[in-house]
Amino acid sequence: MLKRIITGAIMLGVLLPLILIQNKYVELAYCALGMFMTFVGTYEFTNALYKKNPNLKLYRIITPILSSLLTFLVFNATYHLHELQYQLYAILFYIFGVGLILILIIFTHDSTINDIGGVILAFTYGGLLFSYALSLRYFVPENINNTFISLNGRQSLMFVYTIVLITDTFAYLVGRRFGKRKLCPTISPNKSVEGAIGGEVFGMLVGVGIIYLYQIVSTTDYIVLVILIGLALSMIIAFSVQIGDLIESKFKRSLDIKDFGKILPGHGGMLDRFDSLIFSGTIFYIFLMFIEFVILG
Repeated sequence: MLKRIITGAIMLGVLLPLILIQNKYVELAYCALGMFMTFVGTYEFTNALYKKNPNLKLYRIITPILSSLLTFLVFNATYHLHELQYQLYAILFYIFGVGLILILIIFTHDSTINDIGGVILAFTYGGLLFSYALSLRYFVPENINNTFISLNGRQSLMFVYTIVLITDTFAYLVGRRFGKRKLCPTISPNKSVEGAIGGEVFGMLVGVGIIYLYQIVSTTDYIVLVILIGLALSMIIAFSVQIGDLIESKFKRSLDIKDFGKILPGHGGMLDRFDSLIFSGTIFYIFLMFIEFVILG
């Protein structure tokens, strides 16, 4: 537990300034950190898949490099949100990466269709989805911010990650105290239906409160509408937090491992620590894009 607390404190000490300080050098530092995080996350995934197969060692390096480069392009696309060609560059690079993986696997001795699926999954999960979740730091919509809501990058990422922490924490506490019915016993036997409901409820309630705390809304003129919007956003995030946690549990159970890595003492690997953010952050990114360009565009 002490290791976990110390590691968590160090992580917050590094991440919070990079998220909260508005400065071009800080933004570049955050980009470098994001590229490192997706590199490590993808390496953890491919290492878990192929550490015992010498024929596939190559993918433990190539795939993380592709993920790291993709992160840069995704960050750049989010930074230039309304210049959609940058989104196209990121998508094209992802397609290029998948194509390169397919070509290389053709020439890999004894490779199978499971190997193809495994490498592409590692590239998609540890690279593409992780990148979009982290890139919320750069998300600055125009159409949404012309309403009474202000969802700039720093606010968006802090909003999502706060709900992630609250949902995870209360799902654990409520489940430990009141949990009786198993949620997904074959995937994660310690998770309960009661814990999932507790995490969802507290995630939603805190989500409404921090809308004002983070100055996402600075007026009380539309308080009923704000509460409804806050509940809807928080419900989506809290639900996707728990789905993301179950997805990673499924990965680890399929691979017969406890953790993806050991880079963060007390927490495990990069994917172990940020599993809930990967899925919920990506869902929130898609939701904001839909509102920005389809509903308000």
